[in-house]
Amino acid sequence: MKSLTLMCTLIVACLAWLINGQETDIVVLRAIRGREARLPCGQGTVFLDGPNSYVLWLKDDRDFLYRFPNEEYEHNLMNPDRIVEASCNPGSCRDQTALVVKRVTNHDGGLYRCRVHYQTSPSVDHLIELRVIDSPGVPTVYNGNEEVKGVTVGPLSVGSDLTLSCRVKNKDPEIEVYWRRNGVMMERTHLTRTDVVQADIHLYNLTRSNADSHYECLAQNSDVSEPLIKSIVIKMYLAPLSVQIRLDENYGFEAGIPRLVDCVVIGCVPAPSISWHLGDTLLRPTSHKEVNEGNYTVSTLTLSPSLQESHYELSCRAHNSHMPSELFQDKVVINVGYRPTCQTGRVERVGAVVREAETVHCIVDASPEPLQFTWTFEDSKTLYTSGTRISTYRNRYSSSLTWLSRGGDIGLLQCRATNAFGEQKNPCVFNITAGGPPETPDCDIQRTVPNHLAVHCRLGWDGGRPQKVYFELYDETGRLLRNVSDAVGNYHLKNLPEHQNFTAVYYAANTRGKSQQIKKILKSYSDVIAEEKTELERSNGIAKKWMPYVETLAGIVTLGITGAAITLVVKIFCGKRDHEDSNPDLVPRNTNGCFHREPDITKEDRCFESTNITANPLATCSNMQNTLPYCPPTVPSCRVVLGCPHDNDDCLSGQQSYFV
Repeated sequence: MKSLTLMCTLIVACLAWLINGQETDIVVLRAIRGREARLPCGQGTVFLDGPNSYVLWLKDDRDFLYRFPNEEYEHNLMNPDRIVEASCNPGSCRDQTALVVKRVTNHDGGLYRCRVHYQTSPSVDHLIELRVIDSPGVPTVYNGNEEVKGVTVGPLSVGSDLTLSCRVKNKDPEIEVYWRRNGVMMERTHLTRTDVVQADIHLYNLTRSNADSHYECLAQNSDVSEPLIKSIVIKMYLAPLSVQIRLDENYGFEAGIPRLVDCVVIGCVPAPSISWHLGDTLLRPTSHKEVNEGNYTVSTLTLSPSLQESHYELSCRAHNSHMPSELFQDKVVINVGYRPTCQTGRVERVGAVVREAETVHCIVDASPEPLQFTWTFEDSKTLYTSGTRISTYRNRYSSSLTWLSRGGDIGLLQCRATNAFGEQKNPCVFNITAGGPPETPDCDIQRTVPNHLAVHCRLGWDGGRPQKVYFELYDETGRLLRNVSDAVGNYHLKNLPEHQNFTAVYYAANTRGKSQQIKKILKSYSDVIAEEKTELERSNGIAKKWMPYVETLAGIVTLGITGAAITLVVKIFCGKRDHEDSNPDLVPRNTNGCFHREPDITKEDRCFESTNITANPLATCSNMQNTLPYCPPTVPSCRVVLGCPHDNDDCLSGQQSYFV
């Protein structure tokens, strides 16, 4: 047994001697206590030459720590969907052959062996001696002489200078301090004193590119542990990169129709205040919001300008409170208008005759001027015309359509105009009907002065052409005294014979013919006066005839009103007495209707015959005696009829009578 033990010892010693004979170089690396350490195998230059090659990690030649590849790695290869590749800078990517120590302690110090078993070459060992050291501590950053306790510096203005100092207490002479900008190593600057290691960076004439720059100060005294980092972000006051009113090249605003307008300010720090101006008028925005942490600021305006504000300048101004003397704005010139509207809101009647040229005029109000007019007949036939401006109006335009009428043109003709704001909503409508001579006018003829005659005519439809009213006046012998005509039909004829009767003839005419003639006999002025006097006397006679009936009716009405008043007074009196009966301490006497107090009366002792409660007080009064000091007479109900005593037509023009 002893010989076997001795033999095993000799074999182990031989193997150790063989191994130690191959160990020509030991790499000494430092790791920070309490932090993660990554030990590279062969300084990270190991390349496995086949599927059967692998790497083994041992500590102190007795403790097995790690093998690569392993089951977890092979499982990930069989499930490539679970592998997430991450981008990294050259030299800092993860090496899966390295040994990772998550949290370094004093126990982790010692000798590590990385043995690489190649498939086609002999195995190679790499030895690492790991030494555990103390952390240099988190670096401190100073802006000048002031310590930066947060993570930001500033805000600073464009063109200013900045000096940042990174300082670490000198616990280890091998401490290294350096700066990194946005992940890229900067030139290292060292200033070492007896107790502090310091690295400075100088930034001159800061520009917009320096805004939100990420600077890192790194302090490191180890070889395999990540350095300690202090991060700094530079904040700056920035003018807007752009101010833009977004209208999509559509600068037209329809009068009275609200429209949303956005103003976008990009790159202003801090977020600006935005104001709107239309000409010299300050407007109030609808909303204000910041997007992407203030990089975008949007102000929304609801604008509904009037027609008088056309060609005004709309401006959006961004104000940075830290740049009060600078103005950032965008401005556009707006056009205000409206789509065409029909100048007449009624349907115009047009009289058309077959095979005769007909012309209609479509008049619209529009701003700007219409681009075209569209005419649509009842049979959906469509024609297009242009328009011209009416010189006496600023925004009124007219277009004419002339066509040779056919038998099928009867019906509605619609006209619509179109301009830059759209097509006319409600068209101008023409009712095409069969034309011809005009309708007969309706004339009133009055002879209020002995030698004067007044004529007032109401015109009918003109038949599709302009009409004139003709008026002729003849004397008793048939001689023509007056012959007048005009388009209105209103005449005043003077210096006529006073005591003659006249014959009036009137009619309307146009190019297509004339209407039916109307003939009227006009009596002399003296006959008219006599007839009026006779009529007045007749009316007075009728009034005298019916006057007694009217007086009788007036008396009956007066009596009815008096009776109603008396009845109302009695009801009020009885109501008051019933209210007083509700008091149990008041008992009415039967003698004179007065009350006396009887506080000891009982329910059985009450005299029910003395309570004057009836359903109809007026009817009760006529049958009872000595119940009330006064009983009013009963007034019968009456019916008043408006009319005449007989069916006589003369009553209608005379005084009206009333029957009871």
